[in-house]
Amino acid sequence: MNIKMWGPILAGGVIIAIGILLLVGYGFSFLDHPTAFAFNYAATDYLGMALNIVGLALVMIGGVFKK
Repeated sequence: MNIKMWGPILAGGVIIAIGILLLVGYGFSFLDHPTAFAFNYAATDYLGMALNIVGLALVMIGGVFKK
């Protein structure tokens, strides 16, 4: 097993999963309020998007180390 390749890929996958869970959880929070369609970006959105970008970068870096 190539740790140089799979280490960043698996870490990136976990980070992407956490980012997606944050974004989905924030989306479901709109279902509680009748004014759900007045969408504004919040810190949770930015955190989820930033985590997804970092995770994608790690996956791409792992792909560079492929033999």
